[in-house]
Amino acid sequence: MFDAEAAVTLLNNWGHEALAEGWPVCLEILQEGNLAFTHEQGYIGERSIFDAKACHAESLRFCDGSRAVRLISGDSAGGWTRWTALLPVQPLQ
Repeated sequence: MFDAEAAVTLLNNWGHEALAEGWPVCLEILQEGNLAFTHEQGYIGERSIFDAKACHAESLRFCDGSRAVRLISGDSAGGWTRWTALLPVQPLQ
């Protein structure tokens, strides 16, 4: 099992608050479980214009190459998506 798979189970059961608003307890628990990660944020939309419908993304990048990601759109009534695990590409043998 990759680190992101374990993390999304915890994060999706914890809630959907924005990680940018602070360092919530759920991320402290990930660290206490020896899951080393980097928290990244991004913007998906046109660079040169303000777009209220653009998406914001959050990503946790783990040492094993896996990631946990989620998105929110400015016009989304549902809030953040659930966290999803992205597994690293396995080399062909």
